[in-house]
Amino acid sequence: MIKVGDLVRIIKKSSYYLSEQTENKNVTGVVVGVTLDEPFVPGSPDDEPVGYWINVVFLDNSKATLFHDEVEVLA
Repeated sequence: MIKVGDLVRIIKKSSYYLSEQTENKNVTGVVVGVTLDEPFVPGSPDDEPVGYWINVVFLDNSKATLFHDEVEVLA
């Protein structure tokens, strides 16, 4: 799971990406928040991975809310 403080890079353009100033798909930023898509129930029979959203502040000072699979963790 991606954590607050992780350095990430966008690998897939999202409709939730808020910055209108850049078309660069490889924008780098820092995760400032994580929100579960659905509450996780320990021991649930579902084998599906937990979906979650991350709030990112990019180095150009823009902000976005992205689904976890839209970014690559750099550090």
